[in-house]
Amino acid sequence: DEVLVEEFIQGTEVTCGLITMDGKITSLPLTEIRSKSDFFDYKAKYEGNAQEITPAEIGEELTKKIQNTSEFIYRKLDFKGMCRIDYIIRGNEYFMLEVNAVPGLSEESIVPQQAKAMGISLERLFEISVEEAMK
Repeated sequence: DEVLVEEFIQGTEVTCGLITMDGKITSLPLTEIRSKSDFFDYKAKYEGNAQEITPAEIGEELTKKIQNTSEFIYRKLDFKGMCRIDYIIRGNEYFMLEVNAVPGLSEESIVPQQAKAMGISLERLFEISVEEAMK
């Protein structure tokens, strides 16, 4: 009885991981996803048919805007721990696609890649999560 129709937005896909660290919401470096397919589909995500570039090559000003927006969303949704928020950039505008409340957590997953780019190992990322949860 109902149909949801969304505009297709051609652009650059980026994702912002967030964690709570030392009691403070912390944005990780953005990752830019460059799919070798038309879409970031199963093959792109799980069969290596995409490049994941951390930090994203989108410029410092746009990076900061997306991180600030991500932190705002994290606060408004009253998140705790880790999450990942995906966006599409078209020109100087960016559009939120989705919030991943339970992001992947293997060495190859995006949030651990972002943490690593910030000097945080996967083991330390888990320690931070546990420490924050126990507060």
